[in-house]
Amino acid sequence: MNMKTTWLVALIFILLFAQKTFSAQNFGLNLILAVPQNEFSKNVRNSGIGLGGEGIYYFENGNTPFGFGLDLGYIAYGGENLDVPLSGVTVKLSRLNQLINFHVLFQLTTNGESIRPYFDLLFGGNFLFTQSTVTDECEDREISSSTNISDFAWSFGFGGGLMVKVYEHNPNDPSDLQTMFLDFKVRYLKGTEAEYLTKGSIIGNSEGTITLFPSRSKTDLLQYQIGMSVKFDSITI
Repeated sequence: MNMKTTWLVALIFILLFAQKTFSAQNFGLNLILAVPQNEFSKNVRNSGIGLGGEGIYYFENGNTPFGFGLDLGYIAYGGENLDVPLSGVTVKLSRLNQLINFHVLFQLTTNGESIRPYFDLLFGGNFLFTQSTVTDECEDREISSSTNISDFAWSFGFGGGLMVKVYEHNPNDPSDLQTMFLDFKVRYLKGTEAEYLTKGSIIGNSEGTITLFPSRSKTDLLQYQIGMSVKFDSITI
């Protein structure tokens, strides 16, 4: 078992233990705009879009402003379509560059009723991979699909945001919706080096094969997120 796998297993055990100790309070779902930074931006010139979610666990059922949880995100940061000759016919090669990030999240917030500013610290990693699909141009039928390249990078960073209440739960009505907030946040994430593909990194050859030209750099990201956060007062795990 290599060092990266060891750390991932340890992280999973920490999260499982933590879930037995604290109460779940907030769950959020967000749209993500991810802008590559520094070395990463020199190779990846377009921003990525995706979807993220998080669960926050607070001490003492949320009566104090400190909590932690798990943050997950999926980002697609570009791709392209190529016409490639294969066995005397031309097929279409579609490629999508993707990134999955996961972080342990530590949050310092307030107990404001209507508006809640907060500050985050995040520690985790990014899994970068590129998937390619070959389809028949005439019948639009998938012939094959594969992952061309994948790599892992550690990630850590910080961010802040603002939650604005849009709906108040009625505690006297069990069927009423939970309290909901609009959630606006910005995060800066430092990523270690990884190998990945960008636009133009795959070249189709005349004999029906492809040649890869991967890039390697640190994987820093600036993320802008907007979404909804739901507060639960009575769920324990």
